[in-house]
Amino acid sequence: MKFKYIHIFFAIIIILGGGIWITSQLELFDTSKSAEPIKLTEDIYDVADIRGSFTIADIEEFYQVPPSAIIESLNLEEDTDPTLFQLKDLKEIYQEVEVEGEAYAVETDTVKVFVSLYSDIPYTSEETFYLPDIAVNYLIKENKLSKEEQDYWKNHTFKLVFIEPEEEQQPVNEEEAGAISITGNMTIAEILTMGIGEEKFKEITGLDVPEDKTLSIRDFFASQDLEFSLFKEKLESFLSSFS
Repeated sequence: MKFKYIHIFFAIIIILGGGIWITSQLELFDTSKSAEPIKLTEDIYDVADIRGSFTIADIEEFYQVPPSAIIESLNLEEDTDPTLFQLKDLKEIYQEVEVEGEAYAVETDTVKVFVSLYSDIPYTSEETFYLPDIAVNYLIKENKLSKEEQDYWKNHTFKLVFIEPEEEQQPVNEEEAGAISITGNMTIAEILTMGIGEEKFKEITGLDVPEDKTLSIRDFFASQDLEFSLFKEKLESFLSSFS
């Protein structure tokens, strides 16, 4: 008996439709379930499977990294909603920076490396060899890095640079234009390159410049049981006098 092609077509449709209906009844075909990352073990998810569509809340659910850790380490707004902010949104916030001739973008892989270091879940990145300095300082503060990891990451950082929104140019206040601002996240090395010599640094602060100049100025003063705010104005005043 010869079958017409139209009969074969409808037979295929019926078979496929019936198969989907059966599997859905057996809960084997659930399109409504959100995609979970691959598991390395029964209780540990693979960091490599973190996707740009994941929210900060997803990172907490699968990898037990609190939203505050990511928000603080990437200098996001404090009122960032973890359930709405997706990792792919990072590209819209930060500019690419050049480090050792390579362009680095803050994106999903940045979060993968951070989550791996925070949670101690193995992950080897082929693209992220530098992290934002604020993220490294956070990991050190929370005792999430081994001595070897500290030695590496403290020397492989860059500063986050926000993408400035396009705004109408405002009249420049000459007095404000000459002012220089020092933030607590700046490293000792960065402040020295702004025009403060080591002798002047000691004269202003009463402290010798540390050997590790990659320390943030805030962390340096904290290590001496001092508040950065006590010296901020003096340092800025000295630098502004030369601008």
